[in-house]
Amino acid sequence: MFMFRNCAVLLVIGSICCFIYGLFQLHVEVEPNACRMTYMFGEPMFAKVGVKDSDLYPNYGLYYYYEGVRQQPVDPLKRRMTGAPVIFVPGNAGSYKQVRSLASVALRKAMSDDAGLHLDYYTIDYDEELSALYGGYLPRQRSYLKLCIRTILGIYAGRAEQPSIVLIGHSMGGKLAQSVLVDPAIGQHINTIVSISTPLDQPVLNLDAQLEEFYEQTNSGLGKLRTATVPTMTTNVCQSLHQRPPNVQRMANQDSSARLDNVLLISTGGGNRDLLVRPGLTTSRFNDLHAMTSAIPKVSLSCDHLSAVWCLQFMQAINRFLFSIAHVREDRSSIVFGTNKQRNLQSALSTFVKSRRRQQSTVRFGAAGNWHEERRLVINKYFTNGLKGTFFDLIGLQRQERYRKMAIEALNVDDEDWLFGCSAQENNKTEQLYCEKATSLMHLVQWLPNEDRDPRSIAILDLHNLRKTYVQWSHVLVRLPASSKRIGYNLDIYDPRERVMDIKMPRWYTMTKLPLINETLQGTLHHRLRISEMVDPYQSIRVIVEPLQCINPEYRVTARICVPWAAGFERFQTIKSFDQKPQLYVNVPTLVPRHYNTTQNPVTVDLYMDPICRYRISYEYSYSSALSRLVLEFYGWLPAHLVCVLLIVLRKQVETFHVVGTFRSLRPYVGYLQYTSVYVVTACRLLKKLIISSRLLPEPEPLDYSINVSIVLHCAAIALSLLATLGTWLALTLYGNAFYRLALRVTRLSQTTSNVMISIMTHLPITYGILTIATAMGTCSGVGLLLAFVFYFLMLSNAYKDYLEDFLWQKAANLVRGKPTAAAVSPQDASSGEEAGQQEALEPKDKQQEQVDEEEEEPEPCVGLQNFSFHVTLLLMLLMQLLLNAPSTLAWARSRRHGIDLPDPSLYPNIVVLASLSLLLQLRAPQKCQGYWMLSIVFYVLAGVVLLYCQAAIYRLTFVIAGAFALLAVHQGLWVLWRRLSS
Repeated sequence: MFMFRNCAVLLVIGSICCFIYGLFQLHVEVEPNACRMTYMFGEPMFAKVGVKDSDLYPNYGLYYYYEGVRQQPVDPLKRRMTGAPVIFVPGNAGSYKQVRSLASVALRKAMSDDAGLHLDYYTIDYDEELSALYGGYLPRQRSYLKLCIRTILGIYAGRAEQPSIVLIGHSMGGKLAQSVLVDPAIGQHINTIVSISTPLDQPVLNLDAQLEEFYEQTNSGLGKLRTATVPTMTTNVCQSLHQRPPNVQRMANQDSSARLDNVLLISTGGGNRDLLVRPGLTTSRFNDLHAMTSAIPKVSLSCDHLSAVWCLQFMQAINRFLFSIAHVREDRSSIVFGTNKQRNLQSALSTFVKSRRRQQSTVRFGAAGNWHEERRLVINKYFTNGLKGTFFDLIGLQRQERYRKMAIEALNVDDEDWLFGCSAQENNKTEQLYCEKATSLMHLVQWLPNEDRDPRSIAILDLHNLRKTYVQWSHVLVRLPASSKRIGYNLDIYDPRERVMDIKMPRWYTMTKLPLINETLQGTLHHRLRISEMVDPYQSIRVIVEPLQCINPEYRVTARICVPWAAGFERFQTIKSFDQKPQLYVNVPTLVPRHYNTTQNPVTVDLYMDPICRYRISYEYSYSSALSRLVLEFYGWLPAHLVCVLLIVLRKQVETFHVVGTFRSLRPYVGYLQYTSVYVVTACRLLKKLIISSRLLPEPEPLDYSINVSIVLHCAAIALSLLATLGTWLALTLYGNAFYRLALRVTRLSQTTSNVMISIMTHLPITYGILTIATAMGTCSGVGLLLAFVFYFLMLSNAYKDYLEDFLWQKAANLVRGKPTAAAVSPQDASSGEEAGQQEALEPKDKQQEQVDEEEEEPEPCVGLQNFSFHVTLLLMLLMQLLLNAPSTLAWARSRRHGIDLPDPSLYPNIVVLASLSLLLQLRAPQKCQGYWMLSIVFYVLAGVVLLYCQAAIYRLTFVIAGAFALLAVHQGLWVLWRRLSS
């Protein structure tokens, strides 16, 4: 037991250190922001648009964006609007002015558009409400968005054809845009929804029941009216060079005649830099297309949550798509969005996934030109000063059977067609081979992100399939166009068995670096890693691609990471010079589907290497990346584990009573040095399986993650609870007066009034409950909790100081008299009986008699406010309740100035907490009584409920805390009532 206790202490210390280190890595080891700022070319102007029936929303507004200085403000209601309408919906704490970057890029693009296309951008002012933290905002914002859509439809109502609107939502704005689809009257007018860094199917933090209800209503409504696409056991989006969204095949096999299936839904995620909305939350089962910004062509970078609305590269990509689906009406009177969803989806694929090119018809070249034939397996051909004319290279398809793969890369070719297949023939005059006609293979080419260096595109061809499919072909043709810049291509023909490596996800306790390839061959272009057993989002592998010898010090290695069950999460990482660490990190965005075989469908990493170097490739378990991802993915579970720890500590404290005047009674952290709550974590794993199989109780939260996550978080919560207790003790001891003065300033009470109130509440605590409950019902329950916390803290601080003062005076008096007090000697401390007998024999008889009388008296236990450890735990639980209600309290404070009544989701559990706390103080709890063993069992049950039902649904913790307070009050009240009746 002693050894296990030491192991538990080490586990707690290690877990909190890991959590802090992961938090540090999350904010420090972030790739630099490569976004270019979007600048306006004119003064940003916002014209307010009158919205019908908007009296219920005095703090909301609809605006039309334009640039430049005008003599009179623009009024879209009175002016003929000819552009295609786009509405920008801001998100959590978002401003309507965030539309500037999108709209400004669209205005510049319209000026250079030969077809005369242009867009009309509108934006909504939601008063920068915290809609991600308080769900009471969302129904109001959704209703106002519907009013705005109807108003804009009225502006364009004069058109002959039915107008359609594009919605662009950032953060929670994307979920709001998705929610209006549930209304058929609105959904039929929506053309496309583009969500930017939006938690679509579940919130980042589920902080109140209204937020959960909003998501459930939207998801259930979409589930009835729109086809959902979920990964199955056989899903593999990595079979080809490019990820193919499942909806593309679904649309090819069905008629998209359902109302909501005709709306194109596109979602985008910011990638590793977005620490507010993690990548796995940005996709939805109702989407048609998902893309990460790091994989979008001509973007190829990671955006944080805020830069996603001003990143120039990303803004240009969105506007390119919008212009591609817009067209001029036949009468050329206005611009409209096309309603053919399949055509729009192809435009989206071309913009956000890859510039799709169908196999073109035969292209004729003729014998004229600079033609060459290459039969080597490895070719590196560059023209440093460019080319004056077109250069043709023919690469033979007839190779040895084992050379089945061809990796071919072109540099600085831009958007030209450079890869073809053809049947070569001999020129009678020059006796050189040439192709009279050829077929483009550009649909097999992948453009690789290369920042501002030479544009890089690569194709991986299967020679066996080419020979089998195109029997008449003899060569692959590379065409390099005339250019003044450096241009060239690389070729690598190889045996795929030598370039594909299967590895298993290392275990977390594997601390060694595992070699893959000691040295690659010079000229190698492509290697593929297939990683099996990578199933959890926090798992991470560090792949080290170390250059051994390079012809040029500047090299680049690009890695394409594909997760087979997660469509749209293809991403790229680049290693570009010796100044950068030659490493990249591989992880998955979402949990693997149940019963998914990762051996048959592994995570793939394609390494596109610079042929000027030879490399050593190895891999290892990345602890830094794993810990940072653990913090990012699961920090929302920490409140539940903290409440679980407090319940287990409280279970021990309610039956522990120390003797008045002992050192032990002064320690407020009694009970916190425990590891019993770890047993609850492991027991809940087994209990969850029992509940699911028996179906007698509500099904627990579907959190099928490794128990290692729960153990680390729980041990970190134990350490945090201990730190919180020590911090509270220091605040009670040293900074009580400072908090008292702060409370006076906040409440604006005089010192005399506050002293009278504290005195009344100390001697008659029932007034404490009446005051706080009245405040909670008259204003907001969070305000009542804040008032209760302040007075409870001050009462406990005064009681602790008085007790500490009495304790020190008693010790000083004992030192003067030269003898200890009876109260200071607990029954456990009286262990030397023989020495005490000898001392009695030497003392006078009157002193011996006096000591016998003291020994016959029962030591006085610490009850009421003297049981500081118990009340410190109650104070921390009250603080947890206060923090859980902080979003609704802040929402109430912001809505007061507009006279808006918002629902209070935790009013009733908070009233229970306030009433129970006042009753406990009135009864001078805790009292030394019977029945604590029953209360201990109930607290165990509550701790299990927290871990089974409250880790993701954080708002349920308010009900559990209220239940704990109520149980304590009922227990103490029944004991006092029984004692009075029995006497």
